[in-house]
Amino acid sequence: MRIEQRDDVVVINGLEISGSIQKNQKCSTCQSPIIYDDTFDSYFCASCNEWLEEACDDPHCSYCVQRPKPPLKSHG
Repeated sequence: MRIEQRDDVVVINGLEISGSIQKNQKCSTCQSPIIYDDTFDSYFCASCNEWLEEACDDPHCSYCVQRPKPPLKSHG
């Protein structure tokens, strides 16, 4: 899996996501860098393709209500 940062965009195997690579934070499962996704205001691991935070319970939250699983499918 190729992951790189270009300005305010993270490119994962050619897929562009608004956000940033958290260089000092690693996934506890696979030790890959954690990515912050601006679109859904949440962190995820691209290698595991899992969100690292639970969605909130607010039915009016514009981030969490639209946040699908898995993270990379949401941008496909």
